[in-house]
Amino acid sequence: MINDWGTGRSGVQVPRQFLSKNVRPNGNKQMPDLLSESDFTDHFRARLEHFNIPMTSPQPLVVELNYGEGEPVLAIPINNVYDQYVSTPEQLDSLIEPYVVEIGWTVQPPRYPARQVFEGTMPLMKDILLDPIVQESAATVIDGEEIKLTLPKGPLVYQDLIVRSDEHLIVQFMLKVDDEALDLHRGDVITCFPEPSQLATIAIQNLGKRALASGLTTRVFKVENFQTEPFLIGFRSKDLEEYVASLVNVGDVMLALEKNLEAEDGMLVIIPARDQMLVSTVTHDQAVCEMWLLARHLKSESSCPVSGLIWRFREGDITAVQTVNLQEEGQE
Repeated sequence: MINDWGTGRSGVQVPRQFLSKNVRPNGNKQMPDLLSESDFTDHFRARLEHFNIPMTSPQPLVVELNYGEGEPVLAIPINNVYDQYVSTPEQLDSLIEPYVVEIGWTVQPPRYPARQVFEGTMPLMKDILLDPIVQESAATVIDGEEIKLTLPKGPLVYQDLIVRSDEHLIVQFMLKVDDEALDLHRGDVITCFPEPSQLATIAIQNLGKRALASGLTTRVFKVENFQTEPFLIGFRSKDLEEYVASLVNVGDVMLALEKNLEAEDGMLVIIPARDQMLVSTVTHDQAVCEMWLLARHLKSESSCPVSGLIWRFREGDITAVQTVNLQEEGQE
């Protein structure tokens, strides 16, 4: 799943005309009169007015934002937040605040055209224990002083794959433009993907299309004193090399490899670095141990390490992800 992140205060002022003037006593507290669905929708829109985004409400509790010609219309259903408001009316503005913050990210340049995001997003494998990513409000030390980082486009967009004490594997979503890979932040994609999880499907489809257009290479990778002789997988297009490990996410590609390599019993796969994938069509215990040793060694030698685990594939799908200790031990 793609992570959700907390948000801070934006400092946006609420127009006075949308503040209730009538209160009724409730012990020592004062409770505001509840806004109707239409008034709540107007209040929500008023919080966004300073962004100068054309807005419409085709019905109460739905707000549509129009970012311009060629851009998708972002429809925001706010019925759930209204239900929360009815239960806790004193939290009116704190309930709306996360929407204000996220939409605020979308109006700060640079933004990317929706088509570019749809067609250019690619998945990039990382172990963030070794290659950390910087998130909104993360603390860093610069010249001896601790500073809270504020990213104008919000947190980076990524998907967790495996979280262990020794590895935390993610897929970070990147925008590939020509030969450059750009970080995608939450605010860069919110207009295109109101549900961020949609981005994972698009990114994997894009990588699959590029693998088909480029073509893949396979060559035997011999290791001294190893009985197992895995195949090293690569792209014919050199500019795609850093996405080789990410192919483990593309079921159609992995199925094609199984068929082309005649892997009747499935495959053992290691992805020690972003630009490395090695496949064994032999899956017995000795092959498991040798592939694990090879993964550990190549990962330790890599400048962009990914995983020391063994990935088992059958009919294009991952059936297990495992490591080797004194005894073979499966890990989901």
